Amino acid sequence: MDPIIYRRTVDAESRVMEEHLRDLGVGCRVRHIDNGDPLARLEWEKLDGRVTPLLILDENRIVRGLDRTRVDQLLGWIGC
Repeated sequence: MDPIIYRRTVDAESRVMEEHLRDLGVGCRVRHIDNGDPLARLEWEKLDGRVTPLLILDENRIVRGLDRTRVDQLLGWIGC
């Protein structure tokens, strides 16, 4: 499963999270929750519905908000 990032279109923290993943060489699918994609919004609401960015690495690894340290830990870039 490719990582998925749920984000708002105009959200600096979401943009920073995308850039951080790109810098780490991690591709992800981007789901905009506020641009008329009701399915993306519904998925986000079921998962959390409060925070963006919301990064789903797999069903057991979810990062809420801009937490670069946690992303690095989950991807094995720094020790846990």
